[in-house]
Amino acid sequence: MSEPITELELYLVRHGESRSNAGQLDPSDFRAFEDPFLTEKGLRQAQLLGDFYSGLELDCLLASGQNRALQTAGEVASRQSRARAVEAHPLFTEGRLASKFGEKHFDEIAAAHPYAVPAQGVDPTGNFVVTQDEPDDAPTVLRAEKALAYLHERFRSGEKVMVVAHAMFNTVLLFTALGLSTDGVFDFAIANTGVTKLVFYQKGTGLWGCDTHLIYHNCLAHLTGEFPDVVFTAR
Repeated sequence: MSEPITELELYLVRHGESRSNAGQLDPSDFRAFEDPFLTEKGLRQAQLLGDFYSGLELDCLLASGQNRALQTAGEVASRQSRARAVEAHPLFTEGRLASKFGEKHFDEIAAAHPYAVPAQGVDPTGNFVVTQDEPDDAPTVLRAEKALAYLHERFRSGEKVMVVAHAMFNTVLLFTALGLSTDGVFDFAIANTGVTKLVFYQKGTGLWGCDTHLIYHNCLAHLTGEFPDVVFTAR
């Protein structure tokens, strides 16, 4: 059997608690409700996430173009030695963001998140969110497939990459990466700042005949010191 050759270590993260998660925003203010910043608790969750992973030298840090993901990723980047910038990519937008949200351009991102840069391969003058009005998962599944293709094409040498995105999108991406149907009879719980680690091996070299390995899911070890009840919370 060939020696396992790691192409990508992926750390998939949900953002910290947002003001929408905490019920602090009026849903009728659609744009603010769909693109909130973190609460004080969410910011602390992000800081603890950054502290916990500061010993892991990331090669790249990616996030959606939405405030809660960018703000979370910024706390990780500020504690890294190499991946000090957060690359914003529209592929990681939360699912089912309605078209009435409109567009979001990089000047708006840069004003709130000075550590952010456009991701490699993304038009810096384009739209940094993806919207859809279809009520089903199909467009998000297609986008997850594109996101995985982007990661696999860009990272092939064992890079350690963290992606900070959203509960629904991360769930669909995880199902897609594992070759599972989103029509299944179970779901993956993903708490705020929960971390899922996937390792992708070069084709034919993975352990036990499998080239995609789920190492852990929804890890909240970084929170248990200050939020000990978090281990009993599903989402």
